[in-house]
Amino acid sequence: MRIEIGPNEAGQRLDKFLRKYLKDVPLSAIFKSLRKGDVRVNGAKGKEKMFVEVGDVIEIKYMYSNAPKEKKKVYDVEPEFKVTFEDDNILMVEKWPGILVHKDNEGVDPTLTDQVLTYLFRKGEYNPEEEMTFSPSPVNRLDRNTSGIVIYAKNYEALKTLNEMMRDGRIVKNYMAIVKGRIKDGEYRAYIEKREDNNVSSVSDTPGPMKKEIAMTVRTEESTGQFSLVELNLLTGRSHQLRAHLASLGNPIIGDKKYGEKEINNYLANKYELHFQYLYAYKVTFKNPDGKLEYLGNKVVAEKLPPLFKKVKTDLFKFDL
Repeated sequence: MRIEIGPNEAGQRLDKFLRKYLKDVPLSAIFKSLRKGDVRVNGAKGKEKMFVEVGDVIEIKYMYSNAPKEKKKVYDVEPEFKVTFEDDNILMVEKWPGILVHKDNEGVDPTLTDQVLTYLFRKGEYNPEEEMTFSPSPVNRLDRNTSGIVIYAKNYEALKTLNEMMRDGRIVKNYMAIVKGRIKDGEYRAYIEKREDNNVSSVSDTPGPMKKEIAMTVRTEESTGQFSLVELNLLTGRSHQLRAHLASLGNPIIGDKKYGEKEINNYLANKYELHFQYLYAYKVTFKNPDGKLEYLGNKVVAEKLPPLFKKVKTDLFKFDL
């Protein structure tokens, strides 16, 4: 088997590339072949922790993948997102409630990622037949019924850089939300535990074996006492984090069917047809990007509130105090 490394495979460790490329081959067989010298890179024995570069030629002896290569599916659907920002390396789109970023366990319907792949395929920027292991991928995720900006990397090097920036806290994600009551400005920390059986997260002040630390900052923009419009800075990225954390503080997000208050939600659904949480990922700041994305500087990308959110905000805060 002979493989030539392209730009979307370059920069990966050899063992990790082989694990993705030979999906049905046991890890033990891959590492055994590496030890025996049956995997060669540019004619020399391949070492598991070496990094492959563009133009490298990998030759594999006595190890084969019997599974047909998975063809990354491109749905023939009209992309329904709005492009917020795009260049050669990244695509930032506005996600609307009701669609998943990735498939869940029951996934049948096309996801936001399927729409993005279709969009890039039609533009001639992505062809699944030409890729060995890479496909454009999201860097951040939003819950099904949370709306706002989702970032996609168009190539492997951009994905690697964005993931590193995310881990280092150099991608700042700000949200707008309307919550019940008033909440004091500042930083909030707690611990979250998610139950997979009902997909509900609980928040507490004490750590535990299955709990993960969470943190956010809150700044109030407007308040009537009954409701407050707040800007949220997500410091950690856990599933349902903002929704569950705010609810635990007694300030659930309006419209949130899972963590909110039924009476408030019913009122908003009847008056405005707001059937999802008022939580919008409106701004992304790239802090000190490096590598392939250094040209972004300290770029800020933001979206305006959608019309329905503007209407609800205007009505609820006519007489803010």
